[in-house]
Amino acid sequence: MGRIKAIIVKEFLHILRDPRSLTMVFITPLVMIFILGYSVSYDLDRVDAAVIDHSQGRLSRQLVQSIAANGVFVLHGRGASLPLDRAEEMLRAGALRAIVVIPPGFDRRLAAGAAAEVGLVIDGSDVNVANLVQQYSERILLEFNAGLTAARGATGLPLRLDTKMYFNPEARSQFFFIPGLIAVIMLMISALLTSLSISRERESGSLALLFISPLRSGEIIVGKTVPYIIVALLDGAVILLFARFWFGIPLRGSLLVLLAFALLYIVAGLSLGILISTAAPTQRTAMLAALLITMLPSFLLSGFIFPLDSLSPVLRAVSYAIPATYFLRIIRGVVLKGAALRHFWFEGAMLLVLCAGLLAAATRKFGRQRKAAQ
Repeated sequence: MGRIKAIIVKEFLHILRDPRSLTMVFITPLVMIFILGYSVSYDLDRVDAAVIDHSQGRLSRQLVQSIAANGVFVLHGRGASLPLDRAEEMLRAGALRAIVVIPPGFDRRLAAGAAAEVGLVIDGSDVNVANLVQQYSERILLEFNAGLTAARGATGLPLRLDTKMYFNPEARSQFFFIPGLIAVIMLMISALLTSLSISRERESGSLALLFISPLRSGEIIVGKTVPYIIVALLDGAVILLFARFWFGIPLRGSLLVLLAFALLYIVAGLSLGILISTAAPTQRTAMLAALLITMLPSFLLSGFIFPLDSLSPVLRAVSYAIPATYFLRIIRGVVLKGAALRHFWFEGAMLLVLCAGLLAAATRKFGRQRKAAQ
């Protein structure tokens, strides 16, 4: 018992001598519970939709008012003035989640006691959101039907919903999850690659040589980042090829567009890893911090699993600082929808801002450490 007691005391001393790792052990579950408690929700507070009313009658206007009064649907263009091809372009760009099409003769058929159809086009790239949009739409039509049948004293259902899923007609969940998983893995790998670089130099004692070298701090940071850009791009290409030929994930857009945005995304991830590496005293701490900072937010706060509209305002604000939030829209848009460069100006600009900000922060942090050492 005395020998076992000695081992127990020794291990407790090792734990107490590494307060950073001990802090990570206690902070990580608290962060997970906080994020999961506010983000695990498939409820939608907002569905951007367009209504194209070719009938322009009294009943069709009542249906449009019912959709608008639902509180979930936010309508963009309520009349026939919005062409269908323009609405489909907005659907491809991610500005819309659904298009409601009221055909010509809608009022005439209902007035004659005949059944009428309403077309519903849904962005099927996010299967969970698409199913929710369809459920909300069916509920609105059921309530509208109930009002019609009560007013006419009929018992049938005069209104039917004809639904089409764009970009993922089979509603395969792999089409939604695998492109998102590629984005999460790329960020995690990029941050891990560089998070160990400076902490490795610090542990081996060679960091002092970099401190006294004639190189500027910015040159050292860029020099440490560039080799990993090539490694991360090759890694992303392997993952994308595997997803394409093993899971059958389509590539409907331009590979060059995806490559250009992937380069920005990887630089943002590598810069984040460098920033972590400048602050972490050991490789183990750097690795834990990189996993915590990249994996949890990218899974839960970027739109990978839960729609951003379901997040609380605070977490939605946090999601704007996560690179995966923007690259998820890009990779799903290019791969599934065939979206072009013009659809992602905002996402590209935000990735550029994050790249510049993270690189500047890492350079500044490294420069301070260098001055302190000298």
